[in-house]
Amino acid sequence: MSIVNTMLQPLEWLIAQLLILGHRMLTAIGMPDGAGLAWCLAIMGLVLVIRICLLPLFVRQIQSMRRMQAIQPQLQRIQRKYAGRKDPRSQEALQRETMALYRREGANPMGSCLPALVQMPVLCSLFSMLQRLPMIADGTSTAIGGIDRSVAGDIEASRFLGVRVADTFMSADGVSERLAIGAIVAVMCAALVIMQWLLTHRNTSRTIMESPQFRMQQTMVFVFPVIYIFSGVTLPFGVLLYWVTNNLWNLMQTVAQLRWFPNPGSVADERKSVRDHARENRRRRAAGMPSLEEEAVEAARRSANDRRARESRARRHRSTVVTSD
Repeated sequence: MSIVNTMLQPLEWLIAQLLILGHRMLTAIGMPDGAGLAWCLAIMGLVLVIRICLLPLFVRQIQSMRRMQAIQPQLQRIQRKYAGRKDPRSQEALQRETMALYRREGANPMGSCLPALVQMPVLCSLFSMLQRLPMIADGTSTAIGGIDRSVAGDIEASRFLGVRVADTFMSADGVSERLAIGAIVAVMCAALVIMQWLLTHRNTSRTIMESPQFRMQQTMVFVFPVIYIFSGVTLPFGVLLYWVTNNLWNLMQTVAQLRWFPNPGSVADERKSVRDHARENRRRRAAGMPSLEEEAVEAARRSANDRRARESRARRHRSTVVTSD
């Protein structure tokens, strides 16, 4: 057994226990026991458990992204300062000033990657476990946690959209099953493309959108879906169920982020400012208060009156001084 498999064993055991727990909860509310939809829904429900546990990391991810967006003008000034200077001393100074900026502003360029990095071992463990289901079911492999021969046989035989959990695109029985797998992969890709498009075009500051790096980000929107297509052919259908559920969660999470926690200077931030402005005016109107525009006009009027009063006092003072002289 490889070192990687040995390291993943505790996580496989935990995932097996969570799947069994999810299945028991579904059967407790009336879903049929044994091979069936309950096991498929338990795999998809695994996403909810993991993503709820990852919410603190998601909050840190938002904070990190907002800080990184806020310091982009300073970061670009540092990069322009050393542009074209490739000597070791200049490169060291560039690195030192960049890291000092990160420390001073509390920014972490890797902070936005934490949720994805945490989920990779989960996907690998789920993939390994689903691959071993046929061997556990026929007794040639040991049980994983509570998944023994009987349970493994039930999971392996469970179907969603007519496709068995353990099937891949190549091992599926017929055309309809392969079409179902293709549809799931298409939804996975669509959710990812929409999410990345929203992040790059709605949650990126206009300063970054004018930079050369932004063109590279636009290209990456279409790179990962291509990887998904090739992965979808080889992965067990159960892993695809987990993955599509995770991508749909990410899409909804991104929509919520753009609405309530957009990055400073982004299109989403501008739209949020417009919504906040309109909501404050509605609150003021309901309370019988002047609108923000009326308040600004009144403040400008008072400022103009104060300025004229000061100018008038200054003229009278100068006139008094001239008369006394």
